[in-house]
Amino acid sequence: MDVTAKVVFISGGGGGIGGGMAMAFAERGARIVLADINVGYAQEEADRLPADSDVAVVQLDVTDADSWAAARSVAEDRFGAVDVLCNNAGISSGFRPLVETCAADFERLMSINVTGVFHGITSFAPGMIGRGRGHIVNTSSMNGLNPFASFAAYSASKFAVLGLSDAVRAELAPAGVGVSTLFPGLTRSRMSESMSSGPVAFDEARAAAIRANMMEPVWLGRAVVRAVEANEPYIITHPEYAEDVKARFEQVLSAFGEPAQPGYRTGRSATAVA
Repeated sequence: MDVTAKVVFISGGGGGIGGGMAMAFAERGARIVLADINVGYAQEEADRLPADSDVAVVQLDVTDADSWAAARSVAEDRFGAVDVLCNNAGISSGFRPLVETCAADFERLMSINVTGVFHGITSFAPGMIGRGRGHIVNTSSMNGLNPFASFAAYSASKFAVLGLSDAVRAELAPAGVGVSTLFPGLTRSRMSESMSSGPVAFDEARAAAIRANMMEPVWLGRAVVRAVEANEPYIITHPEYAEDVKARFEQVLSAFGEPAQPGYRTGRSATAVA
């Protein structure tokens, strides 16, 4: 899909990654809808785009289906049908053991990071199917490929995004609609700029060292544009995690051995869903 003049809807458009996506799509002449629960943040990102950019800003609560319907109406009234959906809104759980995470925080994390993606897909995919074209980008995380201790709730939500994305890619491919999963590592954003305070807290020296090595979001956004145009299933922007991910997948593969049941007839045609 050539993204020139296409309509791109970005949830979480008021954050660093959302803004980077917007800049990258705008560079290619796409028309942009920046959606965020904080419309002021979305407007700040819109104001950073080139002066000739065609951009709209809309408030969106990704946990609310009615909010999605209203935001879709704004986008369609302004630009027409949406060609590319970037499900990018998300929050962090903070670094803490799972046993110290309360149920309300866990449920809020899942409602934004996972249910928000569900609402985005179900809001825009039917129209894409009907038109026989479109693309969806769902933002996971490197934590969706290689989980970290004390980040269990966040990792669970990002693994869910991967599973959902892979399945929906298979479902939508016959209709001509692509799906990609984005796995960003450390990227400059409001969240990452505040690592020395709040629930995700480091001492200032460590926080400064981490911030100095963060990717600028526009480069991540350009990788997203390339993936959309090539219909790539996975978008990896931070190759330094490759060995960790490889080691984890090798552990998974090494667990495949003889069938647990003696005499079990193997073969995918006989595989039952557990």
